[in-house]
Amino acid sequence: MKKQPRVLAVRFLTELSSKQGKLDSLSQSADFLELDPRDRRFVTGLVKGVLRNRKLLDYYLESLSRTSLEQLDEPVLWILRVALYQVKFLRVPDHAAVNEAVDTCRRLHKTSASGFVNAILRSFLREHLPLPGGNSANALAVRFSHPEWLVERFLNRYGVQQTLALLKRNNEPPLPVHWVNVFKTDLPSFCRELEEDQISFQVHTSLPNCVIVRSSGFSEHPAYLEGRCFRMDAGSQEVAYLGEYQDCRVLGDFCCAPGGKSFLIASQIGEGVRLLCCDASFQRLKETGTRAQLHEIPNLDLIHADLRVNPPFRELFDFILLDVPCSGLGTLRSNPDIRWRVRESDLNRFHSLQLSVLRNGFSVLRRGGELTYSTCSTEPEENESVIEEFLTQEERAAAIGDFHRTFPDPHLGDCFFAARIRHV
Repeated sequence: MKKQPRVLAVRFLTELSSKQGKLDSLSQSADFLELDPRDRRFVTGLVKGVLRNRKLLDYYLESLSRTSLEQLDEPVLWILRVALYQVKFLRVPDHAAVNEAVDTCRRLHKTSASGFVNAILRSFLREHLPLPGGNSANALAVRFSHPEWLVERFLNRYGVQQTLALLKRNNEPPLPVHWVNVFKTDLPSFCRELEEDQISFQVHTSLPNCVIVRSSGFSEHPAYLEGRCFRMDAGSQEVAYLGEYQDCRVLGDFCCAPGGKSFLIASQIGEGVRLLCCDASFQRLKETGTRAQLHEIPNLDLIHADLRVNPPFRELFDFILLDVPCSGLGTLRSNPDIRWRVRESDLNRFHSLQLSVLRNGFSVLRRGGELTYSTCSTEPEENESVIEEFLTQEERAAAIGDFHRTFPDPHLGDCFFAARIRHV
């Protein structure tokens, strides 16, 4: 039987919620891969859109349902969320959204709930519910579908106007930025290829070998499939250009998976220079190796190592990149599920982990060597507080320049933080 995209979306969202899975597992599921490319894009957009707007959708449902959302059967709740999202954001005709939701109940063996689903959706179409006004953390959390604790933090640090801009930015689709793989092609040749295939693109004004490709389905194009480019956020690319590699002979990327920053660093170093790429996850390191083969990245030594414990190196490094494990709260555009998985209480746990990785990474940095610490988080516990605590405790370390941030001011990429440190 032909796979139904909306049914697959509801099933995946239910599993993601109940099993605390990760969003990227969708693209690896057998049912998803059986869909044609157009339906895969539709399901991906539907899943991300529903997750991005979950709190707003639940506000509507709580206003309409006499049964609390906690008491609803999980698949039924996701059926309602998906249908509301389609009506509110995709401009699906009202009758079609209702009929599809009722049909999804049947296909998921939830026929007994079809009357309830039908009634809730028709009430939503009739009543035109108002949203909470004002700029309180609660009101903004509903209107922009963010955790209230995170909105409260933004308001305290940035004030109303910058918070509004940051919330809006988090709810926009990520910009389709691609790095042109200089190991297989060059920027002019790549641009000519896109022009010949009538693919819309724009060369990035400040990042080298970087283009914005706005063509839907570009991931199916030979240039992408054959490794002449790969998608990588603009903020993430900036981090890979912060270090100075000219006189380095031994470099390390100690939390390297999925490999993008390692590949960009490799493009900036010469022959005979070693780049040791480590990750605590053997599976993710293996996937990094597969990507490196596709993109023909030279000079990489892949090592399975956990920098939370003593690093397994005898030699000292001229440069180290520590793109440490973090909450990911700076990537809510690309990973909307993170806003519902991360709790405020997690930040101290990440702080301790990051400080351990930083200490261990610095321990194998030679005197005069340089280290870049980075996260894709907006929160001080993972950023400034880690660096300040480390510098207070390590007398051989000195900060280089100001902290690098791609937030809260406008930026084409996600929210990244970076600090440069020298071993003096």
